[in-house]
Amino acid sequence: KNRLRGKILAEPARLRQDVEGLKEITNPVAPKDRDDITRMAIIVNKSVNDAALSAAKSRLAMLEYAGKRLDDPDFGYCVECGEAIPMPRLFAMPESTLCVDCAE
Repeated sequence: KNRLRGKILAEPARLRQDVEGLKEITNPVAPKDRDDITRMAIIVNKSVNDAALSAAKSRLAMLEYAGKRLDDPDFGYCVECGEAIPMPRLFAMPESTLCVDCAE
């Protein structure tokens, strides 16, 4: 559980850096002095980066919530069936609230 605690506490710091970097590259770019192909590439890249930013923010919120719940006696147990969530799943996705079977 201590290794899991370390991962849960370290991961948000990395994600915050990712979020800040993604915020910078998702800022609007002025379209003047751009040809149509370049404008389209900018639009596509922006939408990809917007999706990555949204996913990073969501995961950050879930990890922060998991960090607050870590000492809760129910942490690590599936909210659907009540069975223990396997430790490899928690290491891969510490924010998991469902076991593999219920997640499917």
